[in-house]
Amino acid sequence: MKEMVAGCCVCSDERGWTENPLVYCDGVGCNIAVHQACYGIVSVPSGNWYCRKCESQERSARVRCELCPSKDGALKRTDNGGWAHVVCGLYIPEVRFGSVTTMEPIVLSQIPTERYNKVR
Repeated sequence: MKEMVAGCCVCSDERGWTENPLVYCDGVGCNIAVHQACYGIVSVPSGNWYCRKCESQERSARVRCELCPSKDGALKRTDNGGWAHVVCGLYIPEVRFGSVTTMEPIVLSQIPTERYNKVR
């Protein structure tokens, strides 16, 4: 099991529970941990688990959050084919999730363009 310092990348809680365990990504160089419910993992596999970013095998240099400047953390696909942090989606009022069970896709279409297109 990987060493993790800050807890869940979505809620920051360091505890896991039987019904909502912390799950660690097994991707090379990936250090994210998330609660099953926070990241929308329907069923925790008994073997390796990969976050959506590692699962996609898209070049890391091209994967960045469309809502903040960070490339690290618990990312999911957006409705426009990009990426966003689950936590960013939770904190921005106009952002929605296509499914709250899987926490994806992250729907950005309701963000007013005057806010969404600001220079970061």
